[in-house]
Amino acid sequence: MRYLLFILLFFFFGSIHAQDYGAIQNKYWDYRARLLGTDGTAGFVSVGPDAGQSIPADGRNFDSDCEKDWVMRTQCSTHPGSGKMNWGDATAFQGFYLAMLALEYANLEREGRISDLVATARELHYALTAVIRLDKKAEQKFDLPGQWDGFFLRDDIPVDYYKDASAVNGLRFSGKDGKKIECVSSDYSCHKNRGPVNSDSGNFISQDQVIGLFFGFSLIKKLVPDQFYQDSAQTFGKLVSAQTEKIMDLLIKNKWKLKGPDGVKISNKWGGDFRGFNNLLQKTAIRLIDTTEKNTFKTGGTRSVGWVARSSFDAAWFAQTRRNHWLILSNIVNSGVWNNKKIAKRSLKSDRVMFALAYSVVNDVPVHKKIKRADLDELLVTAPAAGPCFGPLDCEAPPGWLSNHRWIYPNYKMEGNPYGIHMEWNGIDFMLFYNLYHYLYNQDLPAYERVGK
Repeated sequence: MRYLLFILLFFFFGSIHAQDYGAIQNKYWDYRARLLGTDGTAGFVSVGPDAGQSIPADGRNFDSDCEKDWVMRTQCSTHPGSGKMNWGDATAFQGFYLAMLALEYANLEREGRISDLVATARELHYALTAVIRLDKKAEQKFDLPGQWDGFFLRDDIPVDYYKDASAVNGLRFSGKDGKKIECVSSDYSCHKNRGPVNSDSGNFISQDQVIGLFFGFSLIKKLVPDQFYQDSAQTFGKLVSAQTEKIMDLLIKNKWKLKGPDGVKISNKWGGDFRGFNNLLQKTAIRLIDTTEKNTFKTGGTRSVGWVARSSFDAAWFAQTRRNHWLILSNIVNSGVWNNKKIAKRSLKSDRVMFALAYSVVNDVPVHKKIKRADLDELLVTAPAAGPCFGPLDCEAPPGWLSNHRWIYPNYKMEGNPYGIHMEWNGIDFMLFYNLYHYLYNQDLPAYERVGK
């Protein structure tokens, strides 16, 4: 009798879990439709090769008044209209977008969903080449010819990016539900009251931008390095390798303390000093450019300051600022210098468990037993069906899904953010997490397939 009861309970709870996982996967594709604007409302990204395209906005607020909004008035330019979309630290976030797409591609490919790969490959191609576009045009900010040299813009969102002459109503981001975006703010388009643009103005390359990009590059290099899209001469892996080399050559040329083409040094206010991370960046770059030469990109700094800093990231973990945690954990994923137990412990303490999953994927190791699957399930289930948000009247996000990025800013989990910025967020944090989860636990999950096509 006891054995029969056990069997009944097993099948009962097993069926619940199977149903829940199907609902979670449906939530993922709902988030994807919301990101792209294919669910009847405005999206967060316009996919394509032109200025501003294939760089997701981090947040939007359909209720913002474009003339009265504080950011628009003090930093950008105002005009009549409503509905604002914002880009901030865009290349740092771009890395997580690239990682999410690489994982989506790998999950679809593993299931044999070849026909579904085309849309993902296209989106990944334009997201990756957007990074190269930002590099090639950065010097134009100083009225110089653009160069592909590792010095890049954080975004290239034009002030009138909300306009699209080919759209039915002339707006790039609008939907059948009547909601629309009629103004934008970004590092590139908003610099009122900052004085003349120079390299130390917060518009260009920095520690967090590079580390975020390398995180995305690492997932591409692991999962889709030999795949092509359109250009038969350039695989995703080759594009990652080329951009990595440009960035590393720039860092070494500047002895890990950056200055721009105008000769102005990028201060620590804007993340211009890379010395503390150079050892881990060097080890990451070797992987990304696929070389067997272990001394590539090594300098005296990577053997001294960088090595000491790297040691302190582990020994003095709790002395690090919480903001530094995501930078350290990203570097560990990319370089593989810890083991799965250590990154499990640190990521759990930091409330950033996603990095432990990413470490397992990039470094081909099991998820450590300290990571409990039930806790991962809870994170997936509690992500709000309508997407993460903070502040809007209809926001129903629970603690943990209130910030613009759950894995960069988990300390905003109760208050949303310390600045009281009311926004709907793009949800890439959930989508990245779900794709990692499915990649690692696919054996007992519903088949990965695109739904809502």
